[in-house]
Amino acid sequence: MSLTFRDFQMLNRLRCEEGFGHPVAVDEPSWPLQNWALAIAGEAGELCNLIKKTLRGDFTIEEKRGEILAELADVMTYCDLATSAMEADTGETVMAKFDVVSKRIGWVKP
Repeated sequence: MSLTFRDFQMLNRLRCEEGFGHPVAVDEPSWPLQNWALAIAGEAGELCNLIKKTLRGDFTIEEKRGEILAELADVMTYCDLATSAMEADTGETVMAKFDVVSKRIGWVKP
């Protein structure tokens, strides 16, 4: 099933608040913004560890494809929650940054 950023953001926030009991708000003392950043870094670290092991030949990327994609999804999930905590729209935030970089490199959307 494919989701829009908006649908994903709504479901992700709901699951976090109802399923994990973590309110998603930047000023929430039980789960402040730095916790979201640390969660992103932790998942990115797990992703990097898998890639490191492919570089040294422990296994191929294809052998660990599912795990690598799962770690990428975890990073994206936490990035979305951090964006929600900042009371911003994930899709708008991503596209705004995409447009800034596109302009910087001189790329025009088709």
